[in-house]
Amino acid sequence: MSTAERSTPDPSLRVAERLRGIACIVTGAAQGIGFETARELARLGGSVGIVDLDADSARLAARSIAQEFGARTHWAVGDVTDEQMIGRGFAEIAAEIGEVGVLVNCAGIMTPRLVPLTEMKTAEFETMLAVHVTGTFLCSRAVLPSMQRAGYGRIINIASVLGVLGLPFRVGYGTAKTAIIGFTRAVAVETARQGITVNAVAPGYILTKILQERVEAGMIDYARLAERAPAGRWGLPEEVARVIGFLALPGSGFITGSVIPIDGGYTIRGDPDEDIGSRPESLDAIRELLRVRT
Repeated sequence: MSTAERSTPDPSLRVAERLRGIACIVTGAAQGIGFETARELARLGGSVGIVDLDADSARLAARSIAQEFGARTHWAVGDVTDEQMIGRGFAEIAAEIGEVGVLVNCAGIMTPRLVPLTEMKTAEFETMLAVHVTGTFLCSRAVLPSMQRAGYGRIINIASVLGVLGLPFRVGYGTAKTAIIGFTRAVAVETARQGITVNAVAPGYILTKILQERVEAGMIDYARLAERAPAGRWGLPEEVARVIGFLALPGSGFITGSVIPIDGGYTIRGDPDEDIGSRPESLDAIRELLRVRT
């Protein structure tokens, strides 16, 4: 499952703006924001561990990133709600690419159906909390001892604008993402004097492949939600990954306990009916700007 031999970076070689072989794990990294985050960490010089439920997709993601950036990569199958599976997978990755210095808790699930609280099934609510909250807890706990030994670590959690704002019929997802914000702040204080930072990003509407398919199928109104954001558009997974990459760097050590919205201003717009100009007609210019050039 590995593309290279184990390598543990010398702390004396650390520089502010590069990862230089620091071992990183990204959960849910076979697609979407997780995959783009793994690419970004590799672009910054990190060694990357891919953890995902889908073995074939995880293997392909690790191979693709290794080929694109010449990075050390390793993949493991992992259900973030399964403590033993996460323990084995993380240990396997550490044995191949080094003790983990960066963890991105990206594994998550979407709201399966929009229903009022009175119609929400208990199992649906519990599953949402298990994947997002318990998963973040288990994965963070798994890597913390090695970070404490090294006196260095970066944990980045994926929250959401729904952890800050209230939207109806998404009780499970909103509760889970709010809990991740609380978890982030608590662990940030607990570990701040151990060389470890813990932050969260709160994406708004991001045009992942899954959401693109739902937009094209008419299940989601792209234009209506884009108009709600001052930027007038949805974000791209690469834009979320760039912020996560910055938080993962050695030079980001004075940022901890933060929750950074990546939402085109969605959470700050008080009156969505106020006319502030026309929306961008295409995301092509943004995609070109973010294209990795080697």
